[in-house]
Amino acid sequence: MGADLEKAAAGIEEFHGTHRRFEHKGFINGAEIIDDYAHHPTEIAATLKAVRSSGYNKVWCVFQPHTYTRTRTLWDEFVSAFDNVDELILVDIYAAREQYDGKTRSEDLARAIAERGVHTRYCRSFSEAEELLRKELKPGELLLTMGAGNVVEIGEDLCGEKHI
Repeated sequence: MGADLEKAAAGIEEFHGTHRRFEHKGFINGAEIIDDYAHHPTEIAATLKAVRSSGYNKVWCVFQPHTYTRTRTLWDEFVSAFDNVDELILVDIYAAREQYDGKTRSEDLARAIAERGVHTRYCRSFSEAEELLRKELKPGELLLTMGAGNVVEIGEDLCGEKHI
């Protein structure tokens, strides 16, 4: 195709991955922190399925649903998307451009997922989730922050990275 192979190799060598797509953030308590932008149930399930076979002792996920409309519309799909996680923490819905609809809540989604058999907790704030994770994460485990909102800040706070 006429590409310069040396330039192509140099370009590949400099590529460090796509921002917010399975992006390594750091470590805490010997547990690895990775952030992923997945916010649709199909993306979530596929990412967690891939992680399941990666050799971590335990897989944690902090998920921040994106918009009330999407959460309500895809409720059943969200409930079944987390089957491949050992510990799930849900934080409040990232509203983006929407106003609270008066009925769609992360704590209700957490309860529905827990009824399916996934160990699920709801945290009212990022600081509450971070406190729990600081206490419970252990070496050899994975913390995966997922969502289209600002959930990435949890992993960054835990490993001391600056918010961009």
